Amino acid sequence: MTTPFIESDKDKCGYYVYGVVQGASVPPTEMQYIEGIDPAFPVHALPYRDIQAMVSEVSLVEFSQEALRTNVRDLEWLKAKVCIHENIVETISEHCAIVPMKFCTVFLDIDRVRETLTHYYCELSNTLRRLGGSREWGVKVYRDDEILASKVEVVSDKAKTLATQMAGKSSGAAYIWKKRLDGVVAAEVERISDECAQTSHDRLLDHAEDATGNSLLGKDITGEEAEMIMNGAYLVSREHVQAFRAELDKLRRKYGRLGFTYRESGPWPPYNFVTGSLAEGSRRS
Repeated sequence: MTTPFIESDKDKCGYYVYGVVQGASVPPTEMQYIEGIDPAFPVHALPYRDIQAMVSEVSLVEFSQEALRTNVRDLEWLKAKVCIHENIVETISEHCAIVPMKFCTVFLDIDRVRETLTHYYCELSNTLRRLGGSREWGVKVYRDDEILASKVEVVSDKAKTLATQMAGKSSGAAYIWKKRLDGVVAAEVERISDECAQTSHDRLLDHAEDATGNSLLGKDITGEEAEMIMNGAYLVSREHVQAFRAELDKLRRKYGRLGFTYRESGPWPPYNFVTGSLAEGSRRS
């Protein structure tokens, strides 16, 4: 959904939209005390047919198009407001399914919010039905190359055979056999990594409604010394969460000894499962 940039009018308030939920699914008493991204205004529901936009008013002094151009360059302001936005969406998602909107989705007036709900009504309704009582879980898998390489000779028949054949060779012949062994070990590291990632994904998907993959992140972004080999997002219904996490523990026991580490996060609002025109800017890595 294209962000509906507001016009600069510092005497007015705009409407910040956090997401859209089913009309009867949010208890008003639990929502009315949530402080909005502008602390002067609480979060409240704007109903349209059988859906609701969760909104709060915001001062255009801070959230006009002109002001936002300046504010998003202020990293402290940006970090604080993104955190508030995500906390509000996550709080709402604890009570019901939500189609989360991208950060700083702001409208000039309430009529423009209603127009958007009207225009996207079918897409929003279908997405909410698909999400149902599910929330998103993230699973990242990292590989320690040194540990895995040290285990390859134990788990790989081909590597074990070469290591045996290399024993007792002269120094010159042993050097050649060592180069062959290094090549086999490197290939086996990649093969076992691919197997780990695919098996992990398949087994977790057995306990999820849907799944998607995000881009693998480099060490410069993760801050990890280990290589990321899987970055998955899983849409898991509340009744399947226990089985999903139990499967994750089984995978840790199976692959942890080979140098693979699993990092889970969640539950989150289903950022990665909002599709179509609603998906723009809402994905979580």
